Amino acid sequence: MSDVTALIEKILLELSVGAQTGRGLQESLAASDAEFRLSARELWLDGLLQGQLADGCCSAPCGTMCVSAMKLDRVWQLSKKGRLRLKVMQARSAGL
Repeated sequence: MSDVTALIEKILLELSVGAQTGRGLQESLAASDAEFRLSARELWLDGLLQGQLADGCCSAPCGTMCVSAMKLDRVWQLSKKGRLRLKVMQARSAGL
């Protein structure tokens, strides 16, 4: 498993607990800037993340078109697709 793939999984797990800013997420994962941005970009491109309505987002999974996409000061959360991807990952790691 590559470092980026591992970080993507960590981001999904961290956001499953609750929404947070991109910067807070990066700090809580102690990820380097380059690695975090690359991983987050993949998640935004795949529509697995979305912004939060309370933070000025429409709360639809717009992918990179989201006003919160890749903005570390904005609040990020898992989209429905992101929550589903996390469940699939967890099922695979449990051997189901």
